[in-house]
Amino acid sequence: QFAESSQKKEALQKSIEKSKIGREDTAERAALLEELATLRQKKEQLKTEIDKYRECDPDVVEEMRQTNQVAKEAANRWTDNIFSLKSWARRKFGFEESRIDKGFGIPEDLDYID
Repeated sequence: QFAESSQKKEALQKSIEKSKIGREDTAERAALLEELATLRQKKEQLKTEIDKYRECDPDVVEEMRQTNQVAKEAANRWTDNIFSLKSWARRKFGFEESRIDKGFGIPEDLDYID
């Protein structure tokens, strides 16, 4: 195990030496690293700027319209279900509509979404 560990250690040290080639600390490398940091910061600023105007993107607006249409259809479907249940309860049990609304917490102004 010791011999095996020693071989691994030597292999890793050789790998480290290989990777250091071309990465010596020079003025040019320092300048490039500084430029890289500056460009990354500018990229983040531009990304933030784009996110500000994301809601004006035509694709996003169209996606919102489609989502709203699906939500509207779902709300109307549930409203229709409520009206069906109210009608069934009136026929089956002879309850008044106001009593059904009060018992189940249904608002008086419940109606379909146009």
